Amino acid sequence: MFQFKLVIIWQEKESVLHVKFKVLDALVSLFCRSNISAETLWDGGWLLRQLLPYSEADFNSHHLKLLKDSFHSCTSSILDETKGTWPDLLIMVLCDEWRKCKRTIEASSPRKDPKSMLLPSHKSLSEELTSGESSFASGERLFEIVKVFVLLHQLHIFSVGKVLPDQPLIHPTVDVMETSRAKRAGVDSLGPKPSIELRLVDAVPCRIAFERGKERHFHFLTISVGISGWLILADELPVRPSFGVVRVVAPLGGCNPRIDEKHMRWLHLRIRPSSFPYIDAAKHTAHAKVKSKALVDGRWTLAFRDEDSCKAAFSMIVEELKLLSNEVERRVKPMLDIERTVDTSTK
Repeated sequence: MFQFKLVIIWQEKESVLHVKFKVLDALVSLFCRSNISAETLWDGGWLLRQLLPYSEADFNSHHLKLLKDSFHSCTSSILDETKGTWPDLLIMVLCDEWRKCKRTIEASSPRKDPKSMLLPSHKSLSEELTSGESSFASGERLFEIVKVFVLLHQLHIFSVGKVLPDQPLIHPTVDVMETSRAKRAGVDSLGPKPSIELRLVDAVPCRIAFERGKERHFHFLTISVGISGWLILADELPVRPSFGVVRVVAPLGGCNPRIDEKHMRWLHLRIRPSSFPYIDAAKHTAHAKVKSKALVDGRWTLAFRDEDSCKAAFSMIVEELKLLSNEVERRVKPMLDIERTVDTSTK
């Protein structure tokens, strides 16, 4: 009789373990899918932590390989965002979502009803917003990519038995080089503000009409400082020809410079908003659509005196965009090396 009870207990234990491994397999497979919203994946991350609260022993080599492969696939998307529409916001979003994700998957209870985890009531915002030309859609994509990247990063650290750090591993800022265009113009790390004076070094004279029939003359300048960059229109000071007063400032990121094919003296720029309103994906997508209407891209068409001036302005933008992108990539590079992050985590 005693032996019979032992057999029953053993069989029940085996059955529980079998179910546990089935759920683990399903969750790991879920994290490898690209057509699942980040919010749903975060819920899956919480469930995984509940399933394996203390030990990494239940992860087999196949699980670890799948998680690592998914993470490496996601790193290419992060690198694309360093050259995308919102590179100046990438690090802030990474740090913010890291804290939120850690808090979510380590919580003692789920954020919402388990039924909604299994049957989400709405599509991800990235599915709702289909306009590839909109900076709002690009911003939604950025948040979605970062959420998935952060979750995969934290799950890998957890899967090898390490404790999640409170902050992601980001390189610190460095001093602006003395040879930078911003330094030569006299612009500090706070960036250009309307009505301040700056040196018109490298600035290119141009014309632009913000209203029909009202063309204005400016000096156009592009500068970047660290992970921030700006497009500047300045008025030249009559008494100080090499200096100007800033009149208009716009973000450098996502400006998509393009020289007009028919008018080679014209330079077209997309002007995205300077900030991106955070959209809570748990809210109804209709609310997001209302907010998206307030986030409209502007357009500048700058007319230069000759083709060489237009090409010089275009080259200046490309150069500063590259500097901005390289600095963002330099700072997030430690996060892209999952082994380095794991080594710096504590048991």
